[in-house]
Amino acid sequence: MPCILFLSIIFVILFLTVHAITPHQLSHRQDVQSQRIIALSPSITAMIIDLGCEHLLVGVTTFHPPLSKNLPIVGTMTHPNIEKIIELAPDTIFISRDDAVTQKIDQLNYVKNAALYILPVSTTFDDICAHYMTVAKILNKEDYAVKKLHYYKKQRQAHHHPESTKAIILISVNPLIAVSHHSYISNIFGDMGINNVITYSKSAYPIIQKEYLLSSDADIIIELCNDHLQQTITKIIPVLRIPYEPVYFYTPRHYCQSLQYIATFLCSQ
Repeated sequence: MPCILFLSIIFVILFLTVHAITPHQLSHRQDVQSQRIIALSPSITAMIIDLGCEHLLVGVTTFHPPLSKNLPIVGTMTHPNIEKIIELAPDTIFISRDDAVTQKIDQLNYVKNAALYILPVSTTFDDICAHYMTVAKILNKEDYAVKKLHYYKKQRQAHHHPESTKAIILISVNPLIAVSHHSYISNIFGDMGINNVITYSKSAYPIIQKEYLLSSDADIIIELCNDHLQQTITKIIPVLRIPYEPVYFYTPRHYCQSLQYIATFLCSQ
């Protein structure tokens, strides 16, 4: 599982040969109502659900948010099943560069009559909101999305923690894989008042040693993974675990939930 999580949040630029419609091209596309959607990104699946359009989904990856009913699985984020996608005959396919380690993507050329949307990487809350609105526009849910974003922005303001808190952000416990300043995850948490102490690494996701955790000047450790740190560490440094998979992080709702957890946690210290 840590390996899957690690792969899912590494930033990789996709060189796509398939004809894709990017957000800035939406205004030049005819108004077409999506009826059969396949989401190859868990975060976009979460957005579609949040917009009240789960009923339009006909396929998702193995890694997906909770659904109200079982849906066909079209492979994984790293290995989409092109044959299954073609069989489901979608009219809309979503991909996010936040989950950009995707293979065989060029074979989506074989999916006839399907519009492919590629959402950019999210580095700030404003980016997340913009991508949420892009999905809403495709689904003809703009008015609904505006109301929801108004609510999320009020939540963000209510839970904003202005003080800078030094932290180490972990995406895996075994092995210990952290988030450095080069990762967009660090930027998003920075928007929440979290000061990432890992500035030395040239890698976005360096492997660190247990000794570094114990000797760092971090105020807290933030876990974005299923596993838990050893008690020998948690007794020394307070640990905050965000209780869901990090691949769902790039939605306004999950952003605000993260902010609420962080604000509540800091107030309890």
